[in-house]
Amino acid sequence: MVQIHPPLPFLLRNRSSVLLRKIFEHTADAGIHVEAETISKAFKELSLAFTEIITGGNLPDAKFSFDVSLESEELDTILINYVSYLIYLFDTENFIVSSVNLDIRTNMPYSITGQLEGESYDEEKHGYGVEIKAVSYHMLEISLGPPCKIIIVLDL
Repeated sequence: MVQIHPPLPFLLRNRSSVLLRKIFEHTADAGIHVEAETISKAFKELSLAFTEIITGGNLPDAKFSFDVSLESEELDTILINYVSYLIYLFDTENFIVSSVNLDIRTNMPYSITGQLEGESYDEEKHGYGVEIKAVSYHMLEISLGPPCKIIIVLDL
């Protein structure tokens, strides 16, 4: 098993709201488990947990944004495509998410449109957790709820 530093779950400072997302270790992977009132909020929490894995628990400022527009006939596929897009933005643009504004259509075809705000990753400023290589279908779960629920495993 890969040891993640700091050990998961991350110690998040000054949390004033109820924690909607959990990050869990899974062999050489990390998983994210999110429950929220709406699917948009679930995707928001998923995005923030993704950033926290990379930074070791810190969130960046919102300095610039990227548009997102995805469509799929299957709900689990659009989830995989969304997380793959986050990985792509990190790998190609060094972009980490600080906030999201997403419109998610939950009837077929499923779609996600909106903006991801954040900034370029800087290890000295944001800290270092682990790099995310890929998303897995292992243990994948998404339900529209209520409550909406997402469980996803990421290859580190």
